[in-house]
Amino acid sequence: MEKAGSSAVSGKWENELGSVMELMVKDSGQITGKYTTAVTTEDSSQKEKTTELVGYINTDQTKQTTTIAFCMAWKIKGSCSAFSGQIFKEDNGTDVMKTTWLLHSPAESLGENWDATCIGENTFHRCP
Repeated sequence: MEKAGSSAVSGKWENELGSVMELMVKDSGQITGKYTTAVTTEDSSQKEKTTELVGYINTDQTKQTTTIAFCMAWKIKGSCSAFSGQIFKEDNGTDVMKTTWLLHSPAESLGENWDATCIGENTFHRCP
């Protein structure tokens, strides 16, 4: 994979699960946008699948690498997610974003907090 610069960040991205996010990058490197999850929860009353996200990119001009971090607060059971990763160019020239995420759901007590955080990975590709 080749390296990608900050120009590779703004736009629409979709992950392997079908979740879609739209990112806009300001000159300061701040990211704003929205994230629409394709993942369902056990709660069948879940209606809100889209939430705002905020974050930052950091581009190393010398190496032409771009790292990314963003987070969102879900209305679904009061949980929060945080993503961190890097944007690359695949051999065919398309952009790919590799991320690791944390999802923290509310625990009813300090003693139950030990299993309130899930961790995973997603690969996002730019939407045409």
